[in-house]
Amino acid sequence: MEALAAPPDPDLVALLGASDAARVADALRARARRWAAEVAPGRAYEATSLDAAVAAVHGHTGPLLLAAPDVPALDPAVARVALDDLAAGCDVVVGVAHDALPYLVGLPRLDDDLLELAAAGFSGGILPAFGERGLTLGMLAHHRRLATAADARAFALDPLTPPDLAALLADAR
Repeated sequence: MEALAAPPDPDLVALLGASDAARVADALRARARRWAAEVAPGRAYEATSLDAAVAAVHGHTGPLLLAAPDVPALDPAVARVALDDLAAGCDVVVGVAHDALPYLVGLPRLDDDLLELAAAGFSGGILPAFGERGLTLGMLAHHRRLATAADARAFALDPLTPPDLAALLADAR
């Protein structure tokens, strides 16, 4: 979901060039779409805002996972951990990226208030807000976004970077 993604970084475009930066963004969105289709076959939706996501899942029953498209580490294992936490009774599951903003928000069911609270991010004391409401929070592993020039350099050097992205970032070193 684009609303959970990091804002565009002009330094990334300067490092990679406009066309390669666009290819990286397209590759990341494609990875996120494949992840969603694998995790929720026939029930995956793409949304660019929180309001669009709520509209897309109107009437949905069961767990809900919202994920940012700029985290290369999204894989079925991340979804399994989130769903396991929800099944164990967590009110909200959040995966936080290295920039302290959520890359994944999971809810046991569609709940507009919880969704808005979780999607607000971690600035402004979100953890105390969960505690004040008596909510149980499941935390996923931290992952790095591919959103800035520094991210591109780090992923270019990381041998665990998915090969399709590594090829696009080869000149970012």
